[in-house]
Amino acid sequence: MSAHNVLVFSTDSLAGALIAAAAELAGYEPVFPRDGERPRDALLRTRPGVALVDCDHGACTEEFFGPAMMMNARVAIFSSSRSRRTLDPIAAEFGVTTFALPIEFDQFATLLASSRRAPSP
Repeated sequence: MSAHNVLVFSTDSLAGALIAAAAELAGYEPVFPRDGERPRDALLRTRPGVALVDCDHGACTEEFFGPAMMMNARVAIFSSSRSRRTLDPIAAEFGVTTFALPIEFDQFATLLASSRRAPSP
């Protein structure tokens, strides 16, 4: 769809809604997987510029990260319940960005802007 889409995977519906609202305030269009939709299918349907993935969600796997990056989507994983010590090895293994909740809006907007890749020609 658009490099301005931000696909949000969250195990916590309130956290997902707050992240989506912050993405919208930063000028992006948040999108979510449909009920029962596999993460890869949501990726193919929405073609986001950025995918924000809760570390506890089923999308937080190599099977999702690889196809996302092949589609030029940047991936950032987040967590409110795990420490940076837990997230950093995942980020290093898959080459993705991490952030912990809560996050300041300015930091979040900067993360989205720096995570967005230039569209492919």
